Amino acid sequence: MNTIHLKKESVLWLLTLLPIVYIIYIWPQLPAEIPVHYNLHGEVDGWGGRSTIFLMPGIMVVSYFLLLLLPNIDPKRMAGEFFASNFYKIRVVVTAAMSAISILLAHLSLSHTPDAHEVKYIPILVLLLLAVLGNFIINIKPNWFIGIRTPWTLSSDHVWKQTHLVFGRIWFYGGLLSIVAVLILPDTVIPYIIAGFALGTTALSFVYSWWLHHKETGKAGEN
Repeated sequence: MNTIHLKKESVLWLLTLLPIVYIIYIWPQLPAEIPVHYNLHGEVDGWGGRSTIFLMPGIMVVSYFLLLLLPNIDPKRMAGEFFASNFYKIRVVVTAAMSAISILLAHLSLSHTPDAHEVKYIPILVLLLLAVLGNFIINIKPNWFIGIRTPWTLSSDHVWKQTHLVFGRIWFYGGLLSIVAVLILPDTVIPYIIAGFALGTTALSFVYSWWLHHKETGKAGEN
């Protein structure tokens, strides 16, 4: 069992508690019904009682404990100081992004008709998260839970390393470019930008890792 470093974990505790503190602060101002779901165009298409505002903070708490325990249940053990350092940074980035999104959603809940320009910050935060994660996954070592996990990356350390090197950069630069596109292009195209980026990188990473593995096993067969 990994030792819990209280000073480091306190950063994550603070990020997790911030949305809860904010929600408690604005609770008297919340309407009886708040938005609980937005469609791809940023329009509210689902409502719930104001207690549902605690759903995202609840997910954050569960995510915190899940990410805390992952290194101990991973068959590959996620061992080593280098991995531990990178994994902690990933945890901080993910928690910070979820905290920001949770606070934004709580802020949007104050209005029965949230401002469309403020709603736009939700996909921006998601894309920023992908960009930052892309910068970290370049150096992440093989494991069963974090990273681009295809049958081919999990069966070859070389394929894992090369796939993460390439797509870490794609996530980083693609995420930043997508943010610029979201800011300057009409709102009607935002869903297609996000869907295109997410589905495109997923499909390409799948094909690319297969190609690398096929190339590697082909060379091995020739020898």
